[in-house]
Amino acid sequence: MKPIVEIFDMTTEELIETIEVPIAHMDQLAALMGWTEPEDFCFGYDLLPEQIKTIEKWTHTTIHGNNRIIQIVCLESS
Repeated sequence: MKPIVEIFDMTTEELIETIEVPIAHMDQLAALMGWTEPEDFCFGYDLLPEQIKTIEKWTHTTIHGNNRIIQIVCLESS
């Protein structure tokens, strides 16, 4: 699984940016998101401000939230 943060424009719902969360943080990500079952990784989730701040530290990025929809999904690694 490859965790990806997706940032969408709130008005157009157009995908603006994606940020890959390092796989090394997968266990920490599961705890942060409250994921306990394997199927929890299959869905997209809106991120809360506290979750965004933690993911910013892991990815060394700044995720801007004004007029944005910020979600996380896990994609199958190829």
